[in-house]
Amino acid sequence: MKKQILSLGFLAAATMSSQAVLIAHYTFDVDGTAAVGSAATLGDAASITASSQVGAGALALSGAPTVDGSGDDGAVGGDTFAWTTDARTIAFWMKATADDKGDPNATMISLGSGTGAGNRFDVLLSGNALRLEVQGGGTTTGQTLADGTWHHVAIVVPNGGTVANTQYSIDGGTLTAFGGSTTAIATGSGPLRMGDGYQDTARDFKGSLDDVRLYDSVLTQSEITALAAVPEPSSTALLGLGGLTLILRRTARNLLFEGGVRRGCHG
Repeated sequence: MKKQILSLGFLAAATMSSQAVLIAHYTFDVDGTAAVGSAATLGDAASITASSQVGAGALALSGAPTVDGSGDDGAVGGDTFAWTTDARTIAFWMKATADDKGDPNATMISLGSGTGAGNRFDVLLSGNALRLEVQGGGTTTGQTLADGTWHHVAIVVPNGGTVANTQYSIDGGTLTAFGGSTTAIATGSGPLRMGDGYQDTARDFKGSLDDVRLYDSVLTQSEITALAAVPEPSSTALLGLGGLTLILRRTARNLLFEGGVRRGCHG
């Protein structure tokens, strides 16, 4: 099996076009251990469930922490990222029940910190629909996600982007611009938060998250479609792809910790 996965990883590496590096990957098969990056800490509302979309487990979020923490009720990654206006792609599986997805601003993925314009970066559910929200602006799509089934979500942020020209893909479908708010994305330094928002004001998510991935640049349509379509064990090959690409590119790119903060660099 290991030889098969390695072979598939090299095959996938040969077909990659965007050269984006996988810099954080959480499978939640057993705990918060990271397949890529530093381990995540599970908060008061988080646990691991065997009911998963990819692999052996998923992150289960009750949406009702015993003690409502400051953005740490879900899972919090161990690395701190300094994004500012840098490009990135966030890809993950999610599952939530209609009209029972947690707080009004149920946040699935959150990056950044601070209160300046664009400093917060949240991927959340407004009602049952997908919404991208930064400090000072946001856009709610017509894409219903809270319907009791698993959905793959990818958010592609261009370098120097705004909410309006950031794109999303649901279940590997066509990348579509959020439109609406032209607020610039200027994400503050902070960890990757899963299932809760940085500001933690009515932002706890109730549902499940799985196979959460963070890339340092934009993925192409075909790469996103592949992530949404590949079952186990082939998805492990895509993990191998990210790891292999990271090794190859670290010698040519400055993706290093500087003062404890990892830069979200890209070529």
